[in-house]
Amino acid sequence: RKIWFMRQAGRYLPEYRKIRKEKKDFLDLCLSPNLASEISLQPIERFDFDFIILFSDILVIPYSMNQKVSFLKNHGPVLSQIRKKDDLCYTNFQKCLGRIKNIFETIKILKEKKKKKEIIGFCGGPFTVLNYMIEGGTSVKHSKILNFIKGNKKEAAELTDILTELSVEYLKEQIRAGVDYVQVFESWASLLEDEDYENFIVKPNKKITEDIRRFSEKTKVIHFPRGSGKKYMNFIQEVECDVISIDETCPNEIVEYAKRKDIAIQGNLSPTILFEGGEALQVKTKEILEKYKNNKHIFNLSHGILPRTPIENVETT
Repeated sequence: RKIWFMRQAGRYLPEYRKIRKEKKDFLDLCLSPNLASEISLQPIERFDFDFIILFSDILVIPYSMNQKVSFLKNHGPVLSQIRKKDDLCYTNFQKCLGRIKNIFETIKILKEKKKKKEIIGFCGGPFTVLNYMIEGGTSVKHSKILNFIKGNKKEAAELTDILTELSVEYLKEQIRAGVDYVQVFESWASLLEDEDYENFIVKPNKKITEDIRRFSEKTKVIHFPRGSGKKYMNFIQEVECDVISIDETCPNEIVEYAKRKDIAIQGNLSPTILFEGGEALQVKTKEILEKYKNNKHIFNLSHGILPRTPIENVETT
């Protein structure tokens, strides 16, 4: 059994906040190898987690295609408006990756400093990234992306194909630089059903896994189709990953299926429970350890650490 936490490097750590004050632009911070590698290692030095998670962001992909991306304090990401693939610079993937080449330098630094730890690189799932690109940032109702998929099926499919192919090339470069695992965060999988779920969640994620496997057999692939609920089984049966990341909605049949197929389960402590701490944290932690004791299990959260989570709660876990 191993452990790491989604967003384990971030705002809950005073050492991170110190660096963040010095570097006002978040994207600039992600593209600063010395600082990004230092941040990646902060939770390892403090908590001795089993994995180093690359400090970066899923929105470096639209940035690489010349979509304007900025991060506003107390708001989150803001992206310039696009409505079609021709609003982007996507025809030369090497040029796109050149805009974010510093991320690969960060990985090389981490590889030199990792000791016995393993490094996890990542990208956003194609639909999740497209969601931010069409919505122009975070959203509550996600009406723009849902209307876009409904009314512009061909354009949505073409954009998804571009994002899928570019994500594969991005992950390949991370592997060349030294990551041991790659994770695909499909954080908004919960928005889609039926045929749309198949076309925009399952198929792109399946292609990413198959292409990465052909490129590097030794690299482990993690998928996180967050909020899939009953569709988790459909996902895991079609997308043959090494690790399935789960949230609180994960159906019980996943446990047996994963055990049978030798797939590791990653998750699924609630970030809210980690934030609150106390007896509830101890009870839930023991419950999760018991539930997955017969599986390969990476103890993690069902999503990212909340910004004001007390450090002592993380230490307790």
